[in-house]
Amino acid sequence: MGHKRLSWWFTGALLFVLFAVIGVYSLWSTDDQRIASEEKVLGEARLLAEQMAAAWDYVDTAQNAINYNSDGRYDFKGVYCSVAGKSIARNFSQNTDCVVRYTRENPRTGPDAPDAFEAEALAHFEEGETEYYDVVSVDGESTFRYLRAIPVKYGCLTCHGEPAGELDETGFPREGYQLGDLAGAVSLAIPMKLYEEEAAARTAANVSLFVALAALIVACAVAVNTVLGRQSRQIEAMNKKLEQTNEHLAQVNDALVKESEYKSTFLATMSHELKTPLASTIALVDVWERDRERGREGQSQESLMAEIRRNSANLLATINNTLDAASLEADRYRVDIVPLDILDAVNAVEQTVEPLAREKSVAFEALVDPSFPLVMTDSSIVHKVLMNLLSNAVKFTEPGGSVNLKITLEEDRSHMRIVVSDTGIGIPEDELSFVFERFRQADQSISRRYGGSGLGLALVKEMAELLGGSAGVESVVGEGSVFCVVIPCKAMEEQ
Repeated sequence: MGHKRLSWWFTGALLFVLFAVIGVYSLWSTDDQRIASEEKVLGEARLLAEQMAAAWDYVDTAQNAINYNSDGRYDFKGVYCSVAGKSIARNFSQNTDCVVRYTRENPRTGPDAPDAFEAEALAHFEEGETEYYDVVSVDGESTFRYLRAIPVKYGCLTCHGEPAGELDETGFPREGYQLGDLAGAVSLAIPMKLYEEEAAARTAANVSLFVALAALIVACAVAVNTVLGRQSRQIEAMNKKLEQTNEHLAQVNDALVKESEYKSTFLATMSHELKTPLASTIALVDVWERDRERGREGQSQESLMAEIRRNSANLLATINNTLDAASLEADRYRVDIVPLDILDAVNAVEQTVEPLAREKSVAFEALVDPSFPLVMTDSSIVHKVLMNLLSNAVKFTEPGGSVNLKITLEEDRSHMRIVVSDTGIGIPEDELSFVFERFRQADQSISRRYGGSGLGLALVKEMAELLGGSAGVESVVGEGSVFCVVIPCKAMEEQ
């Protein structure tokens, strides 16, 4: 009961604090959005004042062109900066809620007389300031008032310069202004209603988001409070989790033991695979040297060389597979996409595989469409896949059997399909699941009988997958196997 009562007190205190924070945040957000709205309307007012000033400046620079005829005679046409500025301001005010006008002290016409706000602004301009603004109430509406000072420029002196009191071309007495004096100001009045509504909407959105976050915090606090009451069940769950973890660790340990056994078997197999061809080659070389010393040459010499070549090729293939496996294991195998003529690749592999098949009295046939296009892929990987599949098929096919290679291009011309079929010993169905695993062969007695490191098919699958392809197998014991490897490629169009 004590824990439950403390929990309710904690929740109540948290709610009180959150409501207080929400209130403070609402006030701050409202003031912040008000400031943002005033800054926005200030920027728009400054831009509009700049545009009005630009129009005023243009009329000022064009004053002589307006008031002088082509023959150079002065001909005042009633167009000067003040008239142009007022006309632009009047036209603009008709199309917007903004009121734009021109004002100055001692105006020549009544409409230019400053109101109280404008008079205060003109007083600041006399002290050197260039703009004056504030949000005030006009006819009960919140309004942004903005004034920008207009200095006397060269074109103004024609009508407003010295001597003071002398009548200008429009019939008004000149004011005696000098260049740079205050000529007046552009006055803008922009209603704040739309800006304030926008600020209110943003404030409401911000407060709503804050309230949602606060509600989430409260929900989390309640959840935490609930969790505190379930500590005993958590401990029990943790104990079960530890038991599951121990079981998982035991499984991992078993997997490591099996992996160690696989690698031990691999090392023993590799020792045999490397030592046997080396020892045979050395023995054959010794026989060759003795025969040469005794003057025995002829077909026996050719047989020796052929056997030495076969042992050397087997040794090289084993070493290459081992190095490739190490590169893939270390994630350092480099893919090199180049143009590949599949017919050349098949011919190169055929020169190695065909003699091996002929030696075992195994029929070998390669079926590739002569019009097979050049493709962009990794030629080295294609070569290694072909060599491993074909040499593996020949090795496990008894004399009188056959090995067939067929390579086709998929209909969308984005993948090539390599199919190697044989009439060999086949693979039991329950062994197919790990035939592509490293260090594994379907049966250790088969490994002893036929040899091999157990890496060839694993490399086929891993290299195909390295390019984004796949490898699969179908097999029936005593009838043979069909290996299918799909490798991505890009058919090159004929030039």
